[in-house]
Amino acid sequence: MRNFLQHVDRSLPFKRQLWMIPIILAIHNAEEALTMPRWVMANLAAVRGAIPFGIDIQFSPAQLRASLLVATVVPFIVTLLCARGEKKSKRVYLLLLLQAIVLLNVFIPHLSWTIRNLQYNPGLLTALFLNLPFSFFFFRTGYREGYIDARGLPWLFLLAAVLYPVVAWLLHSCGEIIAGVL
Repeated sequence: MRNFLQHVDRSLPFKRQLWMIPIILAIHNAEEALTMPRWVMANLAAVRGAIPFGIDIQFSPAQLRASLLVATVVPFIVTLLCARGEKKSKRVYLLLLLQAIVLLNVFIPHLSWTIRNLQYNPGLLTALFLNLPFSFFFFRTGYREGYIDARGLPWLFLLAAVLYPVVAWLLHSCGEIIAGVL
């Protein structure tokens, strides 16, 4: 196993891993697109109860799929614009932030919902078996190759935690607008 990881480390430097962010996220979003609309409608009361501050959010299959489409396309655009950034540049930091948000998404809502309700939720499989291991590999490589340092990592995750609900709300709102137009 150690030889395999060393081989992967050598053959997949950090700059190439940047393109894996939107690819792996697209796979994750595909799992959610296939399972989420039916699952959310079947668990609507519990889903609404899990939304903090009693925010009344409306869900529809079209809105959910449109939100997932935006959540898939935008990371490709961000990666296209930012992947050529230099070490510790704002552009690369934006991609690190994107992956930090993806990593938080593994734990909230996927893992936390599963533990609390002892139930599968859309995206759980790819969150645990793709997003989680890739995130650890990605951040380890980024640290080792000097794209982020020990001082910047906590700030990155703090900012990701602050932005996570904002991003979720924006994706939901974009999905609502797109679904309303269609």
